[in-house]
Amino acid sequence: MKRKYTLIIYSLIMIFLFAQCGGNKYYRTGKQFAEAKKYEEAVSNFSKSIDEKPEFTKAYHQRAKVYEATNREELAVKDYESLIVLEPKKEKHYKNAAKMRFELQQYDTALALVNKAIELKEKYQEAYLVKSDILMAQDKKEKALLTADKAIDLDATAEAFLSRAKIRLSLNKFEQAELDFRNTIQKDKKIIEAYVGLAESLYKQDKLNEALGVCMNTIGKNDSYKPAYILRAKIYQKKVDFPNAINDLSKVIMLFPNDPDINQIYLTRGDLYFDFNQHLNAINDYAKVIKAEPKNGIAYYKRAKANEAITKYDDARKDYEALMNLEWDHDDRLKYREMAKERLFELNREEDAPVIVIENPKEKEGLVVEVQKGDEIAELRGRIEDASEIASLSINGNRIMIQDKKKKNFITNIILKDKESFNVVVKDVYGNETDHIYTIHRTEVDPPQIFLVSPYASDNNQIYLETDDDNLYVEGTIMDESKIKNITIEDINASYPPDKNNPTFSGNINILNKDRITITVEDMYGNRTEETYIFNREGADIASENPMGKTWAVFIENANYTSFASLEGPGKDVTMMKAALAQYRIHNVIHKKDMTKKELERFFSIELRDLIKSNRVNSILIWYAGHGKYINETGYWVPVDARRGDEFTYFNITALKAAMQSYTRHISHTLVITDACESGPTFYQAMRNTPKIRSCGNWEATRFKSSQVFSSAGYELASDNSQFTRTFSNSLTHNPDMCIPIEKIVMKVSDAVTRQGNQKPQFGKISGLEDENGTFFFMKK
Repeated sequence: MKRKYTLIIYSLIMIFLFAQCGGNKYYRTGKQFAEAKKYEEAVSNFSKSIDEKPEFTKAYHQRAKVYEATNREELAVKDYESLIVLEPKKEKHYKNAAKMRFELQQYDTALALVNKAIELKEKYQEAYLVKSDILMAQDKKEKALLTADKAIDLDATAEAFLSRAKIRLSLNKFEQAELDFRNTIQKDKKIIEAYVGLAESLYKQDKLNEALGVCMNTIGKNDSYKPAYILRAKIYQKKVDFPNAINDLSKVIMLFPNDPDINQIYLTRGDLYFDFNQHLNAINDYAKVIKAEPKNGIAYYKRAKANEAITKYDDARKDYEALMNLEWDHDDRLKYREMAKERLFELNREEDAPVIVIENPKEKEGLVVEVQKGDEIAELRGRIEDASEIASLSINGNRIMIQDKKKKNFITNIILKDKESFNVVVKDVYGNETDHIYTIHRTEVDPPQIFLVSPYASDNNQIYLETDDDNLYVEGTIMDESKIKNITIEDINASYPPDKNNPTFSGNINILNKDRITITVEDMYGNRTEETYIFNREGADIASENPMGKTWAVFIENANYTSFASLEGPGKDVTMMKAALAQYRIHNVIHKKDMTKKELERFFSIELRDLIKSNRVNSILIWYAGHGKYINETGYWVPVDARRGDEFTYFNITALKAAMQSYTRHISHTLVITDACESGPTFYQAMRNTPKIRSCGNWEATRFKSSQVFSSAGYELASDNSQFTRTFSNSLTHNPDMCIPIEKIVMKVSDAVTRQGNQKPQFGKISGLEDENGTFFFMKK
């Protein structure tokens, strides 16, 4: 019994020790990985240690150090702030968190954290150094200096002297900065940053040789230290030693090709080349900056100056103009734009007189303009053609504003009463002047033109009616040189703005028992036009028995290919579908066989468009059966003359959609069925994974526009035997209802094809075509 209790107690102790020490095991492993610089493994183990023991502060601290070493400051600061929660009295956690917030440029938060660290430990030198960095970042330099003084008072370390030296250098206290940099070096000769700081403080005091010597010494210690080369280049430049300055910057570019400041280095080297009269090299460096930073206005200005120096004036103009058009963020942008403007002015100087173009009233040969008879005031519109900016424009002695300085157009009213001419004088900014006197010739003989907007009227003046309403709303526009005196529709005065040229008119008329209407227009000079329009009620008759309106079906059967495998399936499928559609209200069937690319393009872009427009088709079904391809995010139908592997010879579905867009004014419902592999994805805008069955009695579904596509796996994936088409045909043939929506057919076809193990068909909207969430119905006869 005693032995039994001993075992139990031993087991409990082991469990307790495991619970206490499990996190330490991961912690120790994490430290080993961190020391070996295997940071991801270190993070993983420290995280496991924290998971097992959330209050284990050492794991948080070590993980934060790894995050800090791998520049993941946001994660590091979270761990340091977790430590603040766990150990709120430890000042180092606040200091570390402040340092990370500083790196993240969150200066206010960083300052609050570091002040808390100092509050907990008044003589905390490291915290004062972090605080001075934060204050410098906030441009509070004097406060930063006082903070650095406090750090040195606490302990005159090399780091403290370096911090104060950099602050004094930024405050232009160069002699004091020099002393601090020397103290830094005296304390720790390994801080290479102090050498460059010392050299810069000497450079700022014009102690060039001494500064140069320090730079030489620094590069001797570390021949890959970028700041030393950059500062030495500045010293050489000040000593007018351009070759050595250029060599130093070239060394930096070679050593650090991906440096974040590489564009500024190229810009500086370009300036050195310019000063050394190596203008082509300067242009090359400025071009590299512009390529990397297309909105760098300074680079454009400097390249323009370099081009001017070698008389490449056209290139200089382009750069100055590019600078003027830039939206770029730089303190000197206004200065550079002004300088560019001045240079462009001089570069564009020319001696050609401006050319005056009168656009309205129309200008005839010999400085003659035609105006309407009886007009006492005319609107004069025109433009100035000149390579230069226009300084002034006057008409009959009155100064006129240029409406658009780029296009140089103008508009004003001139008094014509008792006048036979008017005078236009224009002068450009270089003093070139044109002075013209225009003779006025009054004329007006053309009758008005009528353009009917609603309802639609064909070229032979047929109005297509979609309903049997007794009242008809008529809208149109009138084109005429003169103002309109009256407009009548079947002896009823139309509504229109009488004070406007080319007005829009409208009116409601009763058309009960009428087969035509007559519109009469007369302008203020008695010119008269009379147009008669014949009613075509075919669309209204169809609409009364079929909510889908006039419906056409187009079959494209591509089977006999020259380069691809020939197919038997398309012919069988089209025959099957035509038979199934025989019991539905399809008013016309177009059957195209073995179409080439040129035939496909012409048919969809021109022929079908004109057929739909002239026949007032409301709904259209387009069925394609044949090969398809999907290449580089683009779907294709394969014409019979396509060459295998030659993408250019395929029929791009994007081109098909572009052609179909011209139908949308006339078509309410578009349904594309593509029984071809790989061609479907280009069509889709939004997939309908679970199609909602619609009712043909739903007026929204039939009246609102729809643009839909249903795509199968195609013949290349399903051999030459299309389960897709068979199920589609059977759904139509065995439908017992008066109508069947496309969504119901989609569900049946998708289920059948998927069960057979083939790729699931896709159904959705056609991207780019108008869709108001209507749908396509097959209506029985």
